Amino acid sequence: MKLNLNYKKMPFLPYCQRKDLPTKPGIYYVGNSDSPVRYIGLSHNLRNRHLNHHRQSEFEEIENAVIRYRVVTEDLLNRISNLTENLRRLERQAINYYQPELNRKAVPPQPKLSLGGVYIQTHQVATAGYCPHFNVEDGEELAINTSVSKIHLIDRAIKAQRPIFLIASGNYEDYERENYDNLSELVIFKNEKIYIIISCFIPYGCEIDHSYERNYIVYGGNSKIFLEPYVILNNQPGFKEFKRSYLTVGFTNCEKSPFAQILLNLGGFQLI
Repeated sequence: MKLNLNYKKMPFLPYCQRKDLPTKPGIYYVGNSDSPVRYIGLSHNLRNRHLNHHRQSEFEEIENAVIRYRVVTEDLLNRISNLTENLRRLERQAINYYQPELNRKAVPPQPKLSLGGVYIQTHQVATAGYCPHFNVEDGEELAINTSVSKIHLIDRAIKAQRPIFLIASGNYEDYERENYDNLSELVIFKNEKIYIIISCFIPYGCEIDHSYERNYIVYGGNSKIFLEPYVILNNQPGFKEFKRSYLTVGFTNCEKSPFAQILLNLGGFQLI
């Protein structure tokens, strides 16, 4: 996929008018006339991404801030098989070229949450392979695929802005075969199925997966990646019961489980 990522050729809006951004996937830059590219990001929906961006307060502090963007055209969407992967590649190219300062800055802490839903999705290492979330930085937009049969739960999670945790499961040999890093952390559980948290994020949109229309792509921000070290769930208190009740049903809400509070704590969320 090719897009013109020269900031001088991009359409732009004052950052205060970000609600007028297109509801299309694309790449965006935030800056001003003195420093046009202070942050670079991607999104499946440019408008939704900037309704509650994890760096919104920093963007608002930029004098005369503008947001430049390049959308993925319908023609390109019809010709590519993995939108997230292609956007991520373009984002990395742009970051490597422009070296924006805010992309290197520490990510703000997770927002405080009221009581409510805690959603989980499983990632079967044996069939799904290496999870590309591990190639992403904290705070960036993440996406997961889940069945269209879960749309009622997806809608609830999006409307209430509730966290989604992605949990990997597999035998040690699965992680080894798929080239996961830091296998020495997993070897102690070599004789059982290993469960690790990959990521969590706050969802703000979804769409049909054009490459497989029985799935939805759910995407969001305020993300956290659980790497170095891995967060292994096997020995967490209450995990065995949680696993039996919730890790066999796909995308689901686990707020009624006591283990939901452990997930929130691990994700750095504080309750109001």
